[in-house]
Amino acid sequence: LARRVYLSASFVEGWAHYCEQLAVETGLGAPAPEAEVAQLHDALLRDCRLLASIGLHAEGWPLERATRLFETEGRMDRLPAEREAIRGTFNPEYFCYTLGKLALRSARTRLLQPVYGGNLKAFHDAVLQLGAPPIGLLDTLLDRSSAGDTA
Repeated sequence: LARRVYLSASFVEGWAHYCEQLAVETGLGAPAPEAEVAQLHDALLRDCRLLASIGLHAEGWPLERATRLFETEGRMDRLPAEREAIRGTFNPEYFCYTLGKLALRSARTRLLQPVYGGNLKAFHDAVLQLGAPPIGLLDTLLDRSSAGDTA
C-alpha cells in the first residue's frame, strides 16, 4: 500500500534527472551534441543548487556566497545567480533532483554487474518496482528485492 500512496520528491525528481543523463548516455534518438550540452548545463545548475542548499542551510553561508557559487561554478550572470541563491533559502525541494540522481547512479554502479549481470533494463525494472520510496531507503530496498525479500 505504501508504494501506491507515498511519493518521495527526491526519488521522482531524481529519476527524471537520471533519465535525462541516461538518454544522452545511451544515444536515445539521433546523436546530437547540443542535446548533450543542454543536459550537462541543466545538471550543472542542479549540482549548484545542491551545494548552495547545503551551504545555506547547514553551513550558514551568507546569500552572497551562494550567489558567487552560481556565478563561478554555474556560469551564470549576476541577476540569475542572485535569484537562484534566494530561491535556495525557501524552496524545500531545491536539492532533490541531484540528491535522487546521485543515489540512483550510486545504486546502479554498485548493483548493475553483480546483481543484474549488466542488464540495465533489469536494474531499472527493479528500481521502478519500488514505487517512489524515500531516497535514503533506496539501497536497502534494492538489496532486499535482489535477495528475494519483498517485505
